[in-house]
Amino acid sequence: MVSEPASRPILVVDDNPDIHVLMERMLVPRSIHDPEMIRGLQALESRLFGAEPPAEAPDVLHGFRFSIDSAHSGSDGISLVEANPGRYFLAFVDMRMPPGIDGIQTIKGIWSVAPDIYTVICTAYSDYSWDEIANELGCAPNLLILRKPFEAIEVRQIAATVARMYDSLSCVKASVNKLEQELVIAMESVSQLEERSRALLAEIADPCLLLDREGEILGANASAHELFGVEEKLLYGRDVASVLADVQAPLPGARAVARSRLVCPRGRAIEASVTLTPVGAQPDAAGEFIARIRVTHPA
Repeated sequence: MVSEPASRPILVVDDNPDIHVLMERMLVPRSIHDPEMIRGLQALESRLFGAEPPAEAPDVLHGFRFSIDSAHSGSDGISLVEANPGRYFLAFVDMRMPPGIDGIQTIKGIWSVAPDIYTVICTAYSDYSWDEIANELGCAPNLLILRKPFEAIEVRQIAATVARMYDSLSCVKASVNKLEQELVIAMESVSQLEERSRALLAEIADPCLLLDREGEILGANASAHELFGVEEKLLYGRDVASVLADVQAPLPGARAVARSRLVCPRGRAIEASVTLTPVGAQPDAAGEFIARIRVTHPA
């Protein structure tokens, strides 16, 4: 037996009790084939908006189920969001709700607590032009405007479409959060590897350079600084070929290879043997190499 989808709460902020009844009947219908429900909905729409009865039954909600949480003033709506900051994905907010705060101020309060809530401004007599709304709220992608009188199909389409978009964005955010966590772990691993590599350099008496996969110098031990006679800032970040003549960047997975190279410290040329050793337990996946230099013929 297929279980029904969980009900998603929608916040309705309006000072007119009939609007809450109307939204309840639009978004939480008992049955699409319930004649009593359909007649009640048509009569309420006609009484509120003077609308003509629809020619067909209200549209289905594309598999979504909703419930309505009611607030009869802007301050009450803000309080509900403050008490349940992760509860709502959608809020319908009336523009005029005298004598309390209006819809703009209500939305500002809601977004100060839960900025991701999609919000629909319901208005018949706008106290604000679109430019004024944009100045107050910005051109937010989660802001919609619904003109009164509205029909059931409009409200249902908004709710179903926003629910689908909200789910998609939630999946994207979850994926981004997971990638960020993986990146932090990877950076911590790289940092630990660098610390281990630098500690290894310090233990080797011969001049040694720590290289990345492309041959850029990441570090050097004291013997290397003495050999090359340059400050750290002049040595690190350079390509190994700029200090070791004819040495090309190490290839991934390279193992110990001894070659005769020309080393150019302090402008003088000497002959040396350079051995490239991958750092890590798996040479084929090594991200760093140690270039160990043994001077064979000093200048």
